[in-house]
Amino acid sequence: MARPSMAGQRREEILDALELCILEKGIQATSLENIAEKAQMKRTILRHYIGNRDQIIIALSERWAQKYQQEWQELMLWLPPSNRSEALLDALFTVHSKEMVNNAVIGEAIFSEAKRLPEIKAHQVAIMAEFISHACTTFQQDYPNTAPDKIELVAHALYANYLMSESLIPLKMVDEIHKLKQASRLLCQVLETN
Repeated sequence: MARPSMAGQRREEILDALELCILEKGIQATSLENIAEKAQMKRTILRHYIGNRDQIIIALSERWAQKYQQEWQELMLWLPPSNRSEALLDALFTVHSKEMVNNAVIGEAIFSEAKRLPEIKAHQVAIMAEFISHACTTFQQDYPNTAPDKIELVAHALYANYLMSESLIPLKMVDEIHKLKQASRLLCQVLETN
């Protein structure tokens, strides 16, 4: 009888190890050796299951793109039938856990590789497009008489504010994140005027 494949489990262990390395050393200082040590595997095992350092970073980016997609699906189901825009802002600009800090650090590390690795840039473009799409859908429901191009511009500005707030999370700049949330509320007021 054949042994069950360990590929999926090994892949996740390698990606988990990369995340830990990013949190401890940063992505630039993380080597294939560091990842192998953290995963308690030989480098040849890492190469067998995923590939070289860049391929492992790309695989982590894929995992995070899927994670963001899942989080958006859950968030869209969670939003109430009315005042969805306000609930969206509350969800996007809330700092409440060590996990959020770690996620922000890992997300920024992946983002920093987008210029160098085209696959990660593609993931980031898809993440942005999904954010804009969901924000537009939410705004259209709350502001049905507002022109779609105006809604899209506000969604882009909201995304910029959100990215800035994510970069402030590891710095524990909660007051500034709150100001970005208030600025986003002001942006949404533009949608009230056709």
